[in-house]
Amino acid sequence: MADSRDITGKNRKFTGTTGIKLPTGTEAQRVNEAGQLRFNSDTNLAEYYDGTDWKSIDAPPTISGFTLDGGSSVTSTVIDNTAGGDATIVISGSNFDTTSAIVVFEPEGGGDNVTTQTITRTNSSSFTVTVTRADFLEANDPYAIKLTNGSGLAATLASALDVNVPATFATAADTNIGSVENGQTDFSGLTTVAATDADGDTITHTISAGSLPSGMSLATNGTFTGTVSGQSSLTEYTFTVQAVTDNETVTRQFKVNGVDSLFVAATGGTITTSGDYKVHTFNSPGTFTVTGAGTSGGSNSVEYLVVAGGGGGGGSGQVNTAGGGGGAGGYRTNFPSPATGGLSVSVTSYPISVGGAGGGGGPGLGSPGSRGGNSVFSTITSTGGGGGNSYSGGAFPGAVPGGSGGGAESFANPGPASVGTGNTPPVSPPQGNPGGTGAAVPQNPPVAGGGGGGIAGSGGNASGGSGAAGGSGNTNTISGSPVVYSAGGGGAGNSPGPGGNPGAGNGASGPTANGGSAPGTNRGMGGGGAQTGPSGNNSGGNGSSGVVIIRYKFQ
Repeated sequence: MADSRDITGKNRKFTGTTGIKLPTGTEAQRVNEAGQLRFNSDTNLAEYYDGTDWKSIDAPPTISGFTLDGGSSVTSTVIDNTAGGDATIVISGSNFDTTSAIVVFEPEGGGDNVTTQTITRTNSSSFTVTVTRADFLEANDPYAIKLTNGSGLAATLASALDVNVPATFATAADTNIGSVENGQTDFSGLTTVAATDADGDTITHTISAGSLPSGMSLATNGTFTGTVSGQSSLTEYTFTVQAVTDNETVTRQFKVNGVDSLFVAATGGTITTSGDYKVHTFNSPGTFTVTGAGTSGGSNSVEYLVVAGGGGGGGSGQVNTAGGGGGAGGYRTNFPSPATGGLSVSVTSYPISVGGAGGGGGPGLGSPGSRGGNSVFSTITSTGGGGGNSYSGGAFPGAVPGGSGGGAESFANPGPASVGTGNTPPVSPPQGNPGGTGAAVPQNPPVAGGGGGGIAGSGGNASGGSGAAGGSGNTNTISGSPVVYSAGGGGAGNSPGPGGNPGAGNGASGPTANGGSAPGTNRGMGGGGAQTGPSGNNSGGNGSSGVVIIRYKFQ
């Protein structure tokens, strides 16, 4: 019989194939003594007490890879936090706790963990989780995948998910980015088509569909290069820009115009330059030929001043009579207006009519001044100024209407002649004003005629022996210098009426008694009225011819 001393304090040798039966119990049944070894029926793991804590005995899990949204198995990839909704991640490895393991995504850049929305513990080598994409923050990436078993042992796959914010275009889809013309090499004025990336990733830009104007190409940095060529009439090109990073590709469609010239180009008349504008002046009939219609990115319209010929002054009809002043030529303008807000033009020829001066009325009864000629450009017609009236032996036919009306002559009983109406035919804004009335002749002098109308005011009304002043003109700088246009002629009288502005005809008086011709040619001024002189009746003064001036931005 063995002595117990032979086995006490000796090493034991366990034999057999079934294993060692450990004491089994719940966590509540633990006895906290150092060196205790037992099987925990709550965790289904062996455990031991180290004098401070109970430690589970378990093999740690491992993570070998994962898939994102059904993709290939990887150890790292990017996740788009702008795509919306949840992403599905399948984690592969070994020794996963199928009863109590958890998964979190730890930000290596600091911040809060991203937790799973759902977890499916498929088996010890595969878990499927869903996570909300928007929970991943670019500032906190990359994110590690951490799987922790119930034992507390865990596996971590470092830098598994990098948050990707896709490249974005600043310019909206289908935007027309501007216009280019033949010979253009500087494209800095076009709206950008380049994309930007929040992560600072390098972006390569290419044209993936459509085309650009001939000679123009897109550099990889999203800017345009080349020299535009082969453009004629306005053509809109549609093209798609593809922006590629290491992680993603985005596309956007844009449009651009190709034209022969961005600015209006034309010939005809006398051409001068005023800053960035070309000025075509027609002092006589001609043709304004548009060779390039331009675009809204440069200029596509013109400014104009269309002035008709001024009316002639009325002649003196008999003893003790005085003629009215001639009305100013019609005055129409859209100056100043924006380079793209004036009168639109197309590639064609526009005939230009320049109104001639109205002649002064001849001596003798019934000799009103004649109307000036009309001036025409495109859809704009300015009517010649009306002639001043002349005494007609009691018939009193009235002064001549026109752009601005002629003034009435002096009159004897039974009553006055009517003034010439202005803005005839009517346009808006008005192209002129009416003439003024003459003074009555009771029996003998004094006698006086009314003033012709001007663009800035009606002709004056005569009083006593004083001829009335013509209506004022307007100062316009479309030519590059200030010039007065469309003033009415003065009425005749013992004290003659002045023209509405210098350059318009003054009324006559004194020994010559002829209406003064308007010295300002191509300004649409009215002629002065005539008065009966010592040698008999006299002729009224001539008006002045009109003008057409066209201006547009050319650079």
